[in-house]
Amino acid sequence: MKFRRLLLPLLCLAVCSCTASNKGGEANDTQADLPPDGDGDRDGDADGGDSGGPVENEWSMLATEFGSGVLLSAWSDGEKVVMVGGDMAGGSGTMLVYDGAEIKATCVADGIDRALWWVHGTAPGDWIAVGENGIVVQVEGYVGNPRNEPFTSATLFGVWQGEDRTIAVGGDVSAGTGEIWVSDDNGDNWRALATDLPGVAFKVWEDWVVGDGIAYQIDGDTLIPQPELGRLLTVRGRASDDVWAVGGLTSATVLHFDGTSWSEADTLGLGQPLNGVWTGPDEDVWVTGNFGTTARWTGTTWEQPEWPLTTEHFHAVWRHNDETLFVGGNLFSPGDNYGTIGRYGPGTVSVAIDDINPCL
Repeated sequence: MKFRRLLLPLLCLAVCSCTASNKGGEANDTQADLPPDGDGDRDGDADGGDSGGPVENEWSMLATEFGSGVLLSAWSDGEKVVMVGGDMAGGSGTMLVYDGAEIKATCVADGIDRALWWVHGTAPGDWIAVGENGIVVQVEGYVGNPRNEPFTSATLFGVWQGEDRTIAVGGDVSAGTGEIWVSDDNGDNWRALATDLPGVAFKVWEDWVVGDGIAYQIDGDTLIPQPELGRLLTVRGRASDDVWAVGGLTSATVLHFDGTSWSEADTLGLGQPLNGVWTGPDEDVWVTGNFGTTARWTGTTWEQPEWPLTTEHFHAVWRHNDETLFVGGNLFSPGDNYGTIGRYGPGTVSVAIDDINPCL
């Protein structure tokens, strides 16, 4: 595994507001009533194929130090995974596809001149990505349509596309204010649900929005403020009464919503601030964060590799088929950016990349 020497970051990433609070950042004795592991047979071994025996799940690096931008999120586009990101120093956006064997550029990435922070969709070939300075890329039938006139100058850090509406969230990190935008036609026309929020909104999942000292549940066009939960980067749930949020400023924060209230969950062994969380109905809870932090909740403890997979930083985690992918790169670097992908799955899989393969 190839490593580069990194200086400890003196400045937080855009999502790391230095004025953010860190309530719940330290592990403590107050823990959520954590649901049992819902992973089914994924705790065991995968099909061994021609070998005639099982192939154990392993932690490994899928690809290291490649491309011209960090990777910030991922989403399952049918049997492939779309990953987006970009140059954090004001350069172009990155949009790649992983098909289980190769990482390729996407044809719809042409003309994307700003970094993309998040991607989500409802069906193969139909998804939306958002990012720096209000950029929105609507993809329909694998045809990309970047908006030439953004509806906001704020950075959009998160997006959720549902069957009936799309919600994009973000804000101005320097001003410490947040915004929530809604499209009732899933991406063509947008209206402000809230602006000038008292903290940057970082992510949205279904009707939940979390951010820098803010958290809301959306009921129609009404925002229901939640108690002070600290600095949260990402939210995702198994169900409406089983929602998880992660973040932290100097150490990991994990919060759980049981349908009635939020409580602090176990963070023993996680250490570093967390940037991403993934789960789903009857699925495990996966988290990832700074300095190669990767972990899976077993129902009683966090399962992690013996050593961090990398000294780079992961920004998001995504489960696809029998693989869990952790995407990131040199997020704090003032120089040229590159992408890094960690993996948990059957066997050890790595993709050697000199130049990104031509688009699909």
